[in-house]
Amino acid sequence: MQQLKRIRVKFEQLRNIDKKRELFGASTHQYRLNPVLLPEQVRKFETEHQVQLPEDYAAFLTSFGDGGAGPFYGLRPLETTRICFFDHTGQGEHQYFDLAHPFPHTEKWNMETELEELDKQLEAACETGCEALEEQLFERKWDLISGTGHDQGRLYLADYGCGVQVSLIVNGQEKGNMWTDNRINDGGIHPATELGNNEKITFLNWYELWLDNGLRKMQNKFQAVFTGV
Repeated sequence: MQQLKRIRVKFEQLRNIDKKRELFGASTHQYRLNPVLLPEQVRKFETEHQVQLPEDYAAFLTSFGDGGAGPFYGLRPLETTRICFFDHTGQGEHQYFDLAHPFPHTEKWNMETELEELDKQLEAACETGCEALEEQLFERKWDLISGTGHDQGRLYLADYGCGVQVSLIVNGQEKGNMWTDNRINDGGIHPATELGNNEKITFLNWYELWLDNGLRKMQNKFQAVFTGV
């Protein structure tokens, strides 16, 4: 894959130029990559979890690295990407993404906004005495609060900090795109734009954009030092 060859060159450039590990997250991942996976290891994961990984991500795993250096605090190894660390049980238990079912969103979604609308509908149902509708709306509200459905069809790839999770969608209409889960800070779930992209972005394009941003920042810094600006 030509893009992976280009990424490899840029990665080496960034690792060499950021010697003091000054870029965000570099002091954590240190530009170290985990060993690559064998194709049969990827296929085993896909079989166990009833999913087919996006082609570019699978190629990254088998030819570049199984996690390690990457955007923000680095990429998680494949085997740990199903752990979402968003405890919906309140009991401190790990929660796992269900990869066999599709990710439910195609546009930005915020629980707070939807809860407000549900509360209005519940109030109206209560006033009209429609108990069946009340029960239905209460169940829907609980599903929203407990997170039912939102942890389907995605892998938790990177930690942005403050509980913000950046995920790769592996099942559903958004398969191949990067999304951000910022529910913990009431920011909802939305396409990942932390790297400055305006449109939805696929995994390898996201990774390469991180490299481009890093190289530009380091080059600007050196230019400022050289010119005394």
